[in-house]
Parts: sequence; structure tokens; C-alpha cells
Amino acid sequence: MVVVAVYASIPVGFYNTAEGKKAAALKTELHNIICQDTTHYLGYGSGKGNTWEGFYYTDRNTATNAVVDMYSDSVRYFPNPNPNFTAFGSAIEIEHSVPKSWWGCDITHPDCPAKDLNHLYPADGTTNMSKNDNPLGVVTGTPTLNNGESKVGPGAYDGYVGNVFEPADQYKGDFARSYFYMATAYEHYLNKWDTTKPENMMQNNRYPVLKPWAIALLLQWHRQDPVSAKEVTRNDVVYGIQKNRNPFIDHPELIEYIWGDRTNIPYRLDGSITFPYLSWPSDNDSINLGKVYYLQTKDSTINLKAMNLTGDLNLSLGGTNASYFSLDKTVITQAEALAGYSIHLHYNAQAVGHHSAILTIYGGGITAVNIKLKAFSSDEFAALSATNTATTSFVANWTPSAGATGYNLDVYTLESTGTTKSVSLLDEDFLLALPNSWSKEGYAVNVSETMRLASSSSAGKITTPALNLSTATSTLLVRAKQYSNDTGAKLTATLDNQPLAVWTTAVGNQDFTVNMPVSTVVSTIALSAVTGKRVYVDYVQVLAHIPVYAPVSVAAYPLSVGNVLSYLVTGLQSNHSYYYTVTPVGNAAGASNQVAVQTVINTGMDQSYSANWRSTTVSGGVHLTGLQPGASVRLLNVSGVTIFSAYSSSSELFIPLASHGFYVLKVQRDESVKVLY
Repeated sequence: MVVVAVYASIPVGFYNTAEGKKAAALKTELHNIICQDTTHYLGYGSGKGNTWEGFYYTDRNTATNAVVDMYSDSVRYFPNPNPNFTAFGSAIEIEHSVPKSWWGCDITHPDCPAKDLNHLYPADGTTNMSKNDNPLGVVTGTPTLNNGESKVGPGAYDGYVGNVFEPADQYKGDFARSYFYMATAYEHYLNKWDTTKPENMMQNNRYPVLKPWAIALLLQWHRQDPVSAKEVTRNDVVYGIQKNRNPFIDHPELIEYIWGDRTNIPYRLDGSITFPYLSWPSDNDSINLGKVYYLQTKDSTINLKAMNLTGDLNLSLGGTNASYFSLDKTVITQAEALAGYSIHLHYNAQAVGHHSAILTIYGGGITAVNIKLKAFSSDEFAALSATNTATTSFVANWTPSAGATGYNLDVYTLESTGTTKSVSLLDEDFLLALPNSWSKEGYAVNVSETMRLASSSSAGKITTPALNLSTATSTLLVRAKQYSNDTGAKLTATLDNQPLAVWTTAVGNQDFTVNMPVSTVVSTIALSAVTGKRVYVDYVQVLAHIPVYAPVSVAAYPLSVGNVLSYLVTGLQSNHSYYYTVTPVGNAAGASNQVAVQTVINTGMDQSYSANWRSTTVSGGVHLTGLQPGASVRLLNVSGVTIFSAYSSSSELFIPLASHGFYVLKVQRDESVKVLY
């Protein structure tokens, strides 16, 4: 066999039969497309007609004759001229990105993946040996190997604890798409995946094949490292040799339709979908209303958007505790669904315990979508959110406390003590290399537990993960020194791409500090050095200086209000932040949680609550809908400090939140106020 270097692009109509399919059916059809003929696989090893000749065409930098090695930063070259396509011995080896020990087949079998160039790569021999049959993953402990490109070291995932192989960021997507390819091309290996090995990322099934934790990891890598020109060229060359392709390089979006967030949507190559479907929610989504106190109620919103409907949508509730949940309506008109509609879900904590139900959305030509509903009813004592909030008053509420003969209500403000406390937002010593939450540009390499920025031919920069700098001023501390004899090497710090400080380093480590103003909830700090003036960064710390507040009770409080579960608080200031706690009398229960209340602005207008906007707690924050364009939106913490503010440019707005807690959300166009948890 003689390999001919052919660059072959996607044949016309190659993926046509995949159209209209989704999830498992789409995956199986791709399997049928790319596995029609596997007789063109090369032999395994060196020499003409074998793997090394294939590598000569698929993994050679034609400008330099260098091996394209995704496993190390060592540079090696193909023998040139190369008449015998010899191997490199222990220096460069044939690496199965999906380990051979995970599956069993005779290497002489026509479709054995041991010979499939779509997942074979030339690899540094030392790295290949260290990688062994470890799964892909993020190294979270001290690496046993760190060569500047790849790492091997401790990692932990659902069902697996042990060493993992972590490629460089620029190749994470390459490896992810190779694994998605293997799970598709060899989905007929139903009983070949060795499930006795906990490191095996595959399961013995046709769909989804990959384990849940593996899907989550590979999706993340696929999304953060898109298809590169190198992958496209290699895919074309592989097709020219063995007549099949990696569909996830040709059409990266296919991964979302099989394993990602579009599994309920049939696939169209050109994106022109004409059949009915829901854009959101997706089948098997879960809505958890969290903790609701006994005999209390809680509302939630499920945003719905449909496409190409043939009629109205119907909603029904079923499951074990369906009677605990209710809907504002059971029919969503075709027009409402196409325009986008917010389903209002109501939960009534009629009994203590965990409750679940299923919301089914059907009709209009769509495949029925089932949404899992969950809530927990607690009988613990707690103060509830205020009601009937006005300019100078509100009604405080609380749950019953067993054996209580009455309740003491304390209403207060939080006043600054004039002092601050320092809270660490970032503390990084780079002992194990640059964390995955950071990003880098140019030359930025971990050397002896420090980060070296810049080289003699390249600048270098590292950037922190997003930090919430919206609540207080903060201080940045950086410990750094110059590289070797690069006298006068400067380290530049920026905050959200704005100049912050420029420091001149010396031979020994110095601590550089700079005070930073209040910024945003997603601020980033970058540290950089220029070409030829190299810097070692040894430590980075960010301290927020949070004001300390103390409670000051409103006149006449604390107050014994009797054996009631609500009380009208009056005589307050308008547009002011107040807080209250409740303490039962006659039993051993302690004080309740703190509830924040913002009184309404006195504008001389009718202050009754009539806002049409709604809030939904979602992953990572709060989603607002029904806003009036131009409305002012403010989110305050329990200290009354604004942590987010914006003007709405449309009817929707997303507010990022790093943690759960008590917040006051204020929309100031219709002067409405809502307390969020």
C-alpha cells in the first residue's frame, strides 16, 4: 500500500442523511455515514502504507518539517528525505488518544480503532508513557508530569479518583472531538468497552456511550477551544487516506445536538429548521424551588419559547405530588409560545417534606417535553419576606414556632461603624501551574512554582478569573522579580483593561501593592511583561475592604407584638433599607433569620405594587423579564450596598450572582420593589 497525500474537503451531500434526526438517532446516523467503508485504514507501525507514513501527511508542519506534537513542547523533525517513513523510537511514538486498554479488538480487524488516524497522533514518548491509560481531566493536585504542554496528576470525577491526563488549553477541544468521534464511529463496540476499568470514560451502550462526567468535561473543552485550522486540514488529509472523517470537526454544532443543549432539536445542516420544537425549556430539565416554609407558598417562572408550531401548547401536571403545584394557565396559545411566554408555577407547602411533580408540555406538533419539579417544605422557624411595602411602612411576617406564647420583633437599620474588614477574593501562589480559571496570552509558563511572563521573542500576560469588586474598594498585592539579568524589567497591572500600575522589578522578590476602586461583579486583573524583559510572578492576592455595619434599632423596637404571625411596622423613612428579625417567647427557639426591606420612594404617585416585570432564579444569577426599556435596575445586599446596577435596553436582563443570600431588587421606573432570596 502506498499513501497518496490528498487534501479532500467534505464531499457534497456527505451528511445529508443526518438531517431531521436528533440525540441518539443522529449519533447512529453519523456512525453509519463515517463507517460505511473502513477497508482503507493503514497498517499499524512504521514503513510505507502504515501509520508513520500517514503521520508524515497528517501531522507534519510542511513549512519546517517538524512533527506537530499535541503532547509536549519538544520540537522534532521528520527524517527528510523520508523514503521508508521510519518511526522515531522512544522519542516520538504512536499515541492512541483513547487508550487501547479501554477496548479489545484484533489489530488486524478492518475497523479496529487501533489503526484509525482520526484518534491517533504522534506523541512525545515520555508523555505517552506517563499518560498511560489515564482518563482526560483537570489536574487538581501535584502533577507527576508537567512538560509545558501536558500534565498528568491527581483528579477526581463522579466514579473515578486517580491520575488524569490534561492537555494544553489549545488542544483540549482537539481531544474532546476525538473522543466524541470514537464514541460515534465505534458505537457498535457495545460489549468491547472494558467497564471494569474505572478510568474508562466509555460505557457499554450505543447512547450516549460516554459517561455523564465525561460528557460534561468534553463539552466544556469543546466549547472553550473551537475547531482550529490545523484540525480542518488534518481532517481533510485523513479523509484522503482512509475515506472517513470526523463529523465534529466538519460540523462542531453536531455535538450539541447529540450530547449538549440541543438534544431535543432535530438537526439541519443549514440551520433552517421548519419543524415544530421548543427552543427552551428542554426535555428532562429540572426546576428546584428550594426550601419553602410549611404552609407558605412560592412562585417560580419557567421561560418558554417555541418555533414552527402547528397549534397551541398544552400544560399538565403529574407525578407523586402534583397537587402541591399549580399553573396560571394550562393552554399557551400558538402566538404566545412563538413570541416567548413565561409559565408561572405556584407551589403550596401543604405538608412537611420533599415534594416532586412532572410538568408536561405537549401539542402544537412538538415532541412532548417533561420538566421535573422539586421543592422542600420545612417546619423550622423563620422570618418571611415583608408584604405591603409602602413609603413609610411594611408588614413583617414569620412562621409559627412550636410552643411559643408570643413574639418579639426587632426592626433596625445597618449603620457603618467607620471600620472595614479585609476579605480575601484571590490568593494564588502558582505552586501547581496556572489554574484553569486563569487565562494566558503569549509566553506564560510555570517555572519552579512561579509564572514566567515573556521570552526573548514574545510578550506574556496572565489574567485572573472574574472577581466581584462591586461591593468595596480592594487592594492588589503582587510578589515578583526580574528574570536573570533582565535589569529594569517592568510588570504592568491592568483592571478591566484599564491601566492600574507599572512596577519595576529587581533581582529578588518584592511585594508590589496598589489600591483599586469599586468596579464590577465580573472584573479581571491582568499582569503582563514585554518582549525581552522577562518577569517571574510568584504570588497574587486581592483583598476586599468590606465596610463593617452594626444594627441600630428603630425607635420603639425591639417590641413584643403578641402571639401573632405578622405585624404592621410604621413610622419609617421612604426609600430606605430596613431589616427585621423575630424571636419567639415561651420556648427555646432563637432569633430568626434577617429579612431586608426597602421602603418605596415617595413621589406623590400611587405606590401600590403593580409592576409587570418578573424575576426567576436561574443558574448563576437572576433572570428578569417584562421590564420596561429604560428602567433602572438595582440589586442591593443586606448591608444596603448596591452590587449591581444597569438600565434595561429591552424587556429582559440577566443579573449575575456568585452566591445565594438575601437581596433587594429594585426596578425604578414604576417604582416597584421586590425582595429576592
